[in-house]
Amino acid sequence: MNRLWCSLSHTLRRCRAPGAPQRLLDWWCSSASRVTPALLRRCPPSTVSRPLRRQYRWYDDPRKAMTATAIGLSATVMAACQVVPCTNRSHLVVLSAQKERDLGESHFTELKHIYRHRTVDPHHPDSVRVRLIADRIIHAANRGLGIYDSRDAPLLSVTRKGKKKPWARQPHTRHLHGLDTWELVLVSDGRIGATSSPGGRILVFTGLLDWLKTDGEIAFCIAHEIGHHIARHTADITSRLLLPKFLRPTFIRRAEREADRIGILLLAAAGFHPDHALSFAKKAATVVPKYSVLKQMLEITHPHPEDRLARLSEAKTMEEALELYREATARDKVTEKYFSNPTM
Repeated sequence: MNRLWCSLSHTLRRCRAPGAPQRLLDWWCSSASRVTPALLRRCPPSTVSRPLRRQYRWYDDPRKAMTATAIGLSATVMAACQVVPCTNRSHLVVLSAQKERDLGESHFTELKHIYRHRTVDPHHPDSVRVRLIADRIIHAANRGLGIYDSRDAPLLSVTRKGKKKPWARQPHTRHLHGLDTWELVLVSDGRIGATSSPGGRILVFTGLLDWLKTDGEIAFCIAHEIGHHIARHTADITSRLLLPKFLRPTFIRRAEREADRIGILLLAAAGFHPDHALSFAKKAATVVPKYSVLKQMLEITHPHPEDRLARLSEAKTMEEALELYREATARDKVTEKYFSNPTM
């Protein structure tokens, strides 16, 4: 209080207020009681202000803070973890379906711009042939993965035998919903191969048609590219991380093997015999030279055709593919017998 009146008196003197009662203010300031240490000692303890102690929080305990952080990270990882259809492999996805489609659209637009002068007319017989083959594979994928009807999903039922547990995570197929039309472009180029982009976009080179004569072998190549899209390899964390150069081929080869497995199952579900996949690998083995072990580990991004042939010939893979093939051919026979138009 003493300080308050002194400051008020000083302010009034500086402002030279005409009605300032200078003597009254001086008398009040001189007669005001001062707070001294002796006065504080006579005050009751409750009236003396004490410094506030900081309240204890749970995050002050390092163990609790580390536990909460681990739980939060685990929940985030579990939310982003998805199961690949047909192979049942769990992987971490770091891109949303829409972001993945946007990246695929920009990449495919760039490819079409590069090959704009060599694009084959959509009405050309080769384009029509590739389009019809791709439609069979796409239809088999949509039906087999339950996109049309979740109760009719032979691909999932065959590849998940013995794994139907109530607490098990289900294969992720949500990114395939709403993908009504697929874009397929045929490019006049001697290159043997095909490529795809997320969002239902496939580019095929005419060199592949010249090298492979049967529809089944061409169908396996297209099914392989669709397998990349089903497995969401573009959105996989291993493809988005800035990995060292010597580690990238390992993860790319794993994705290629997974696309091969999905591809042979799609091939069989579309009504093509699985042997077409084996004949494709045998033809590729005659063209691709053998690599040294070190070169294959550090440089080569695709498995050698002999390795692909061995994996495609595994008993479990062929058993599942043949079961899908028998189901597809039986369905086609029933459809042809009872639902086809009668001959005039």
